[in-house]
Amino acid sequence: MGIHSLKSRRSFMPALLILLTLMTGNAFAVQSDSQTVIIRRGSIPSAQGSNQYYTGSVRIDQPFAAKQPARMAGEQVTFEPGARSAWHDNPMGQKIIILSGKAMFQEENGPVETALAGDVIWFPPRVNHWYGAAPDTAMTSMTLAEAVNGKNVNWRKAVTDEQYTAAANKKSQHLVITKSGSLPSGKGSPDYFTGSVRTDRLYSPNESPRPYGSLVTFEPCARTDWHSHPMGQTLIVTAGRGFVQEVGGPLHELNQGDIAWTPPDVVHWHGASPEKAMSHIALSEPAEGKAVTWGAKVTDAEYGASNPDEMPLRLQKISLIAAFTANGDIPRLKEVLVEGLEAGLTVNEIKEVLIHTYAYAGFPRSLNGILAFNDVMDEREKQSIKDVYGPEASPVASDKSKFQQGSDNLAALRKTVGIPPTARYAEFAPTIEVFLKEHLFADIFNRDVLDYLSRETATVGVLSNLPGVNAQLRSHTGHAMTQGATEAQMRHLFTVLGTYLGKERGDNALAVLEEVIASRKK
Repeated sequence: MGIHSLKSRRSFMPALLILLTLMTGNAFAVQSDSQTVIIRRGSIPSAQGSNQYYTGSVRIDQPFAAKQPARMAGEQVTFEPGARSAWHDNPMGQKIIILSGKAMFQEENGPVETALAGDVIWFPPRVNHWYGAAPDTAMTSMTLAEAVNGKNVNWRKAVTDEQYTAAANKKSQHLVITKSGSLPSGKGSPDYFTGSVRTDRLYSPNESPRPYGSLVTFEPCARTDWHSHPMGQTLIVTAGRGFVQEVGGPLHELNQGDIAWTPPDVVHWHGASPEKAMSHIALSEPAEGKAVTWGAKVTDAEYGASNPDEMPLRLQKISLIAAFTANGDIPRLKEVLVEGLEAGLTVNEIKEVLIHTYAYAGFPRSLNGILAFNDVMDEREKQSIKDVYGPEASPVASDKSKFQQGSDNLAALRKTVGIPPTARYAEFAPTIEVFLKEHLFADIFNRDVLDYLSRETATVGVLSNLPGVNAQLRSHTGHAMTQGATEAQMRHLFTVLGTYLGKERGDNALAVLEEVIASRKK
């Protein structure tokens, strides 16, 4: 079956994923440049479980909800030792996938039972129950429930200490525990996959009337065929690095903790990166008894194609490293530093990005970024990961003064002929013009580890993540385009930045880009 035989049966607006924190009532919204929506790990702040619904310390992360008519929603919930939910039921039932630690749970009039990492608990519809951590062991779970008329939980009273410590002297009548390893692993059929793929069902298909859930592991280069789902699909990346792409859309990179939502009937593929395996939980709901429609193979050319309208991956990572250095978000910076190394950046190239960043974000941010990179390298060395260091910067030799070198480099960035008019700030404070030319555009831009386009990509990353610098962002976006970045590549870069930095930052950068494009056409 070819791709074009998978035509949409319905017409959908560009996807808007409404993220519902199931237990707290908070809401978030994320948009994408295509119908596929990516929720980056850490892009949504953690929330504390309300005392109205929980006892003890409970943290909620990465909430998601499928767009209607799909009904699946979920979140990651971490219980400290002794913490638990209140009694509650779910109109379409609830699945709890234990990710780590030891869980305790109970249905009404049943015993307190336990589960460990890898186990899956199923409470059928309208069965009153609670779940949480053991007294001495924390627990993290992925909680899944379907909504009916927009509601997926009915809360009741808190679980008392006596109920929490009750002896197991009864028998559960309704809940189902699928123990880790109790269902056989399956091998991805070559009819639907390319490469080595393993599927592990999270629960038996007869446990729920609607959702399908599997843990799918792709070895490097392995991927699905083109396919679609009548009710859409949610992917929760649990390990590694991979990609998802819809027909005619951009290639979205996926890393551990990211969540991808593809709407109903959107033809797409997903799989591992060329150099690293990926595992994800795949969730989908059937319509009329069918959960997937398969299409053509994803060819090697499609899988490995370099789209000229997309910013090259290494430049995307340069921009992201600079952006998170600029705002001091060290946990997110460490994540993109690893992504940069895995995308092929050398250690010395990343060092140079961090050094370059200080000219736009200041020494404290740059030094903190360098220390964070040092931590990342120490951790990778402990894991026996050997990264490529690459060449260091060559000594700079020139007969020109630094001021002339800087002036010449700035002219090359702008591709201008002759002497541009003196900037207004230079007339008011001439010393800053000297520092700008002699240090920034001479000392820094003369260093040869990064070319001009790489440096301008780093600069727009910094400026995209700082408020109130649109004038400078316009200027350096123009510099990046004079150095060879196309309108389409800059639009793609700012869209990618938006998925990491947030919609507000991404939209602002895209608006600045449109101003630059308009001015270049005059």
